Amino acid sequence: MLFRYKKKSKQNKPLPLFDKAGVTVKKKPDLKAKLDKEFSLFIRLRDAMPNGYFRCISCGQIKPFTQADCGHYFSRTHLATRFDENNCHAECRHCLTPDSLVLMKDFIWKQLGEISVGEEIFAFDEEVIYKTSRRYKVGRVTHIERDIQDVYEVELENGDKMKTTANHKWLARARQGTSYTWIETQEMWVNGVNLHGKHKTGPHTDRTTTIVCKPFQVIQQEKSYESGWIAGMIDADGHICQQNISNPDGTKRYGFRVGIAQCEKYMDICSEIKRLLEKFTGNNKTCRQMMEDSNRRGTFKKTYQSWQFLITGTNIEKLQFLMRVRPHKIEKVDIEKLGKLKSQYDTKVKSIKYIGKEEIVVMETDTRTFIANGYAMHNCNRFRADHLEGYRENLIAKIGQQKFDLLKVKVASTSKMTDFEYEQLIKYYKALNKKLRKEKGL
Repeated sequence: MLFRYKKKSKQNKPLPLFDKAGVTVKKKPDLKAKLDKEFSLFIRLRDAMPNGYFRCISCGQIKPFTQADCGHYFSRTHLATRFDENNCHAECRHCLTPDSLVLMKDFIWKQLGEISVGEEIFAFDEEVIYKTSRRYKVGRVTHIERDIQDVYEVELENGDKMKTTANHKWLARARQGTSYTWIETQEMWVNGVNLHGKHKTGPHTDRTTTIVCKPFQVIQQEKSYESGWIAGMIDADGHICQQNISNPDGTKRYGFRVGIAQCEKYMDICSEIKRLLEKFTGNNKTCRQMMEDSNRRGTFKKTYQSWQFLITGTNIEKLQFLMRVRPHKIEKVDIEKLGKLKSQYDTKVKSIKYIGKEEIVVMETDTRTFIANGYAMHNCNRFRADHLEGYRENLIAKIGQQKFDLLKVKVASTSKMTDFEYEQLIKYYKALNKKLRKEKGL
């Protein structure tokens, strides 16, 4: 008996794993991203009023439809509730303009409008975790979106200017002591008056002005012969060391050492190192330590001695020096070993004024924090503790306690969707959005 094998057609031939010259590879569509887009639009249209406004599920404020966002009570990371209509409701959004400079993980300042999902940033703890402090950490961008909103210009007494929305939150000085708390732009005080014209009550409140937290100066790399020379010395004969030391009381010290070693035989080079370190640190805090070499027997050699040129100051001052000259060894710096968030450049708010509607960038991070133009910022209003509590109370009032309890059970489960399920849901919500737009005139 003879068997005839049918030759496989080119159409059934599997696609190559990698692109090759002259071969076009059809990439798999991101069905989850497409469904996110259609589902988000549905939630906003569903909760919108016919007049083009919506009520925020968290704060209860009535705002234009253009300022609405799809707010998940249980995070988008839980696929089981990611596309659950009971878990998602219209919520207000806010952020900064695209020209705001954000500090990245590699210590480069990047415009907010150029940042993409998945990039890593320089961040810190959202709330106080370690007794009385927040610590620096690495964050990851989870969501980026652009919008047109009412924008306000915040001018600081140090001359800085920031353009942001009224609901955007800053880390600012608390009423008492040196602790910090989150405060919205519209809640800031300038000589006892806030953005809405409300006057602060109490004695001497006419002089009350909000003080915001600024941990960093915006330091760009200086591209000059001198900066390149000192960066080369750090890479060749220098060192960058970090060490977290535990104190007897359980607290930690965050050691950060930056220095350059050089033989005293070359005094001209030693003098140049000292001069440039002082120039690029902006102070005269650099110090030097004489180091004596010894052989294996412990006796000192009768040779030239070495000098260690060390940079003194805070960990952030040392990091800003490295950002200015940018040696290759800056890659060794571990953000999570820099220690507590300390604001060296706190400044008062000078004025807040409305400048009209402008494009903003809504950015979400897994840490819910980031550094913009040197200031400590919060990425989204919905994650604030009292805001989340408002969301919970309003959510229970809207869907009922029973459905809320079912959501808590559902979020703990695991879920996975097939491509076919994604495609069907995309078609369903796309048709539903078209219908809702027509009904509500949006």
